[in-house]
Amino acid sequence: MEKTINIGGIDVKLNNNAAWAMEYQDQFGEDILPVVLPLAATVTEAFAAILAEAGTDVNVRSFAEAIQGRAVEILAPIYQSEIVKLVYNVTWALAKNADPEIPEPKKWIRQFDTFPLDVVIPEVYGMIIQGFASSKNLPRLEKAKDEIVRTLQPSH
Repeated sequence: MEKTINIGGIDVKLNNNAAWAMEYQDQFGEDILPVVLPLAATVTEAFAAILAEAGTDVNVRSFAEAIQGRAVEILAPIYQSEIVKLVYNVTWALAKNADPEIPEPKKWIRQFDTFPLDVVIPEVYGMIIQGFASSKNLPRLEKAKDEIVRTLQPSH
């Protein structure tokens, strides 16, 4: 899937087909799965807590809408786990996969006056989940997310 997002006033095309993981590994020298799983767990925890509080039934495709205006709550655990650089690197790999002409990561990141994590993280997270999950398994992931939300909700 290819998607264009706006990062600090610049439209950036991202592509989550399987080659992005190879772009990541070629550039950063490590497999993405062991690296991205902590990010997914941290973000999922933040999403689950917000959804549990809101009592909202949201599927994976509409996470961005569910977290609108809740950036501080989502970003706090991400900053605490020091994975902002990972977000930059994963975003770069998705962008590089969409446009082979983009420069190396440090040069690429310097073009942005701002890199709004509250905009970027939901988009990138959604693309990663959709890219790693088959359409057959996506409903299973949505069901697992729903189960997490149910366990976090207070009992009546």
